[in-house]
Amino acid sequence: MQYLLRNKIGLAILSLCISSAALAQRDEVFRPNHDELPYYFGISVGLANHYMNFNRINNFLTSNSASQNQLSIIEINSINKTHYNLGLSASYKLANNLILKTNPNFLIGGNKSFYFKIKKTEDTKQEFIIPSSTVQFPVGIKFQSDRYNGFKRIDFMRHYLILGGKIDFDLSNLGKSNGIIPDISDFRSELSKVYPVVIKNTDWGAEIGVGLSFYLRYVTVSPEVKFSYGLRNLKKNDILVSNIDKISSNFVYFTLHIER
Repeated sequence: MQYLLRNKIGLAILSLCISSAALAQRDEVFRPNHDELPYYFGISVGLANHYMNFNRINNFLTSNSASQNQLSIIEINSINKTHYNLGLSASYKLANNLILKTNPNFLIGGNKSFYFKIKKTEDTKQEFIIPSSTVQFPVGIKFQSDRYNGFKRIDFMRHYLILGGKIDFDLSNLGKSNGIIPDISDFRSELSKVYPVVIKNTDWGAEIGVGLSFYLRYVTVSPEVKFSYGLRNLKKNDILVSNIDKISSNFVYFTLHIER
């Protein structure tokens, strides 16, 4: 009986110690001097959803007359594609809540694609695939809040807004058709000759994003959503897009930044 009583008392004391330790940990502020650093670095991983925007000419519909070129587009729309996003990040402190940030990254595992119909085979939908391996150089100003409590921890997190711009270099911009045209055996070879690359491989754009930063014991983890809008007209002079006024390239990024 006394043995069982001693065990109960021992367990009660052990539970009290564990509870006290847990409470003490919740009162701990992780890396309180991080905000004083003039600069810091990190890595980023994530996904990027790509889509293209096509501005048709004013007379796009009326231009599809019987007299037009038989290889001219009569319908065109983007196909959303997902890329893997790997990068590095560097941040420089301009003021207490103002950070200059760059995040050069590499997009892999996707392509830039759209589907279209042409006058010659107006009942058949074609897909135009542009293999893509893109290097991006974004630079932005990060407006961040002060640290505040979260998840029962002191000074654990902050939110931020980032505004900036970027330059893209597509390293594998070679267009090809992946469509299958029934009963026209020579159409694929005809496409490859008549339709070379129809978009430029260098782009620039504007970006806006929001995120949350969580200050852990050894690193800062920041999930972020960012929207990128292409500002350059990527159209090349080609018969395939002769009745398209402007082509722009847009992205939505879902990124996890890990900074030291």
